[in-house]
Amino acid sequence: MGWTFGSHSELHLRVTADFTLAVGIVECHLDDIVLGGTVIRTYLDPENVSCIAETLHNCFLCIRLTCKWDHNQNGVNTNYMVHVKQKGNESLCQSREIKWCTFSEEEGPKVGGEINVTVTAQTSAGEAHSEKVTYDSIWDIVKLDKPRDVQVKPELSALSVTWRSNNWALAYTVCEVRFLEKGSEPVVRTVEKTSSSTFDLTEVKPCTSYSVSVRCRIDVWSEWSQAVTHFTSINVSNVQLHLWRSEGVVYAKGKRAMHLMWKGINPLCKVFDEYRLFNRTHNLVTSKSFKPSENHTVVILDENAHSVTVAAYRNNQSLSEASMEIPSAAEEFNLPPVDNVNMFARDGQIHITWDKLYLTVTGYIVIWNSTEEDHQWQQTQERHFSLEGENFTLYTVSLMPLYENGPGSEIRLHAYAREGVPAVVSNVEAERICDRKAEIHWRPILSTQCCAFVVSYTVFYKAQNDMAFRNVTVDQKENGVILDDLQPKTNYIVYVQASSMAASSNSSFYTFSTKPYGEVFLIMLIVCGVGLMLLPVCTVLVVLIRKEYLNEKVPNPRFSSLTIWSSQKCRNPWNQLPVPWACDSEKSLTWQVEAEDYSILATSIRDVAKLQQNTATQETTPTTHTENTALVSSSSETELASRGKEERIKPLSEMDLETAQIHPVFLSRSPYKNQTPLTSPVDSPRKGLQGTTKPRSSEETETLLKPKHDSATMVTTYVTVDMFEHGKRK
Repeated sequence: MGWTFGSHSELHLRVTADFTLAVGIVECHLDDIVLGGTVIRTYLDPENVSCIAETLHNCFLCIRLTCKWDHNQNGVNTNYMVHVKQKGNESLCQSREIKWCTFSEEEGPKVGGEINVTVTAQTSAGEAHSEKVTYDSIWDIVKLDKPRDVQVKPELSALSVTWRSNNWALAYTVCEVRFLEKGSEPVVRTVEKTSSSTFDLTEVKPCTSYSVSVRCRIDVWSEWSQAVTHFTSINVSNVQLHLWRSEGVVYAKGKRAMHLMWKGINPLCKVFDEYRLFNRTHNLVTSKSFKPSENHTVVILDENAHSVTVAAYRNNQSLSEASMEIPSAAEEFNLPPVDNVNMFARDGQIHITWDKLYLTVTGYIVIWNSTEEDHQWQQTQERHFSLEGENFTLYTVSLMPLYENGPGSEIRLHAYAREGVPAVVSNVEAERICDRKAEIHWRPILSTQCCAFVVSYTVFYKAQNDMAFRNVTVDQKENGVILDDLQPKTNYIVYVQASSMAASSNSSFYTFSTKPYGEVFLIMLIVCGVGLMLLPVCTVLVVLIRKEYLNEKVPNPRFSSLTIWSSQKCRNPWNQLPVPWACDSEKSLTWQVEAEDYSILATSIRDVAKLQQNTATQETTPTTHTENTALVSSSSETELASRGKEERIKPLSEMDLETAQIHPVFLSRSPYKNQTPLTSPVDSPRKGLQGTTKPRSSEETETLLKPKHDSATMVTTYVTVDMFEHGKRK
């Protein structure tokens, strides 16, 4: 609520617990017009007040008090005042801008009596007070000096730790000893109130480096002392070496390779000089020396049984040893591996589990290493195992069961305690580039490459002028993709991204250009070109074939002759099936001749006259008929009409078809073997009605072609067809 008196305004605000704004603005409005305003700031009370009393120079009564607090100044210059009251006495400590204040030895509280502490914050606008903090005694806030002169001495399987602290408070103090092995979490042990400042650490490993520090308190813990590092000792005579072997692997004919591993003495102890490996077989002993840091080897054995011993030597004296009997190759069994192995990483640890086997086992061997030299192994009776791993480091883990007859088959796995960025994809290149398609290939990342397992590859690509990339994703088994949505004659940018469960890495950019034309286009172009080249050739061939076919000269029946054969020849029936020695002109046909008019191809008047003259000559020429002589034949050269020219044809000689030596080829199929003889076109044609040309038969022909009555008996007639080609003689 506010009031206005003239030009002076007052505003009263009630601050509640939910008022959290540090700065506010108050404005005066008149009809949406701002007349004026002011800035309001809030001031919180100091809080989280605490005090610590420190002793000086191991002085029981020399105490120095320091108090601290929290306060939001909101950018305003603030002065602080610390009030300490004890048994009616009040001490003050002033601080400007700084949120802590230390009392001098004379001004601070004394031993005994309750202590009340209050902090006041002062600004130009006013004051703010903290809540009162009460301590029952000064001992509740006394902080001892950090222990000094910490010493660590090795003992048999232990470390002895001593230190110095506030002697006057030994009977009232509790101390803690912290020891830390490299690569593991720190371990803290408590030393209860005692007058002694010593402690023995028995939970240590032999020949192991530990970092040790101490702190003490009455109620408030001191700072940790400076850390001291020391190696634990070892009694070599009490250390037992352990030897293990893998299943034999055939190396060559009659040879087998076997992996031997041993452990027992930490090489950091430097209590021995070397390892010696002895191999005994058939009274033959071989040996080989190894450095203290070496703990495995591969030996080549024959098929016989062997006895292997490993020993730690110092000054040529054996300190500890372990032996193993290896059966012959014939006696060694091929035993099964473990089933259903599952491995996963969580919180920096690698966890392995497996199922129980149906065979009886004496234990399991777990081997792990991050390098070829750093081999570690452990025997366990459980069906699970966990190991600490370094981040981004690949571990090879081998697991095998132990049977009574020897070790089973080995299963080897790879794992990261924590994965990082996978290796970068290399050798990205484009192959089989077409107009709209290209194959992108790359070298896959091996599972042994640092620092993660690849789960997928993603190929990003875009045209050089495009803004955004397109992508194609494949699994880790693939090392190539086909891009089939490209544009012809275009430059493309490509890179491959390898992704793991934790991160991803990108390869360098690779550029390629698509072809202007594709394979299909080129094939079609070649086909069309070849087709255009063959088109004229095919056209010429078609024309030639058509011309040859159309110009094929068919024998003209007008130059045929009719012959009556002997009755003895007529008794032979006509064989419907063709035989090689048969002649088309020697077929017995039963037929009745009927006269029929037909048109003869147009010839010149001179040709017709010559034909009529030849026909008349034939009619007046006497002829002697025999059985094999034609009734109608020319006794002299005959003139034929051919394309308006006169041609002379030699007369046909009389021939006995039975006795003549004519090759069957020349007596083969005749073009007229199936036609029915109607008229003999030997005579010259004559004009009929309406200008049509009708054939005129000779006397002999008329006799043969005279129509027969229905009651007439059928006669058998042999027809010989002589074929002539225009312009040639046969």
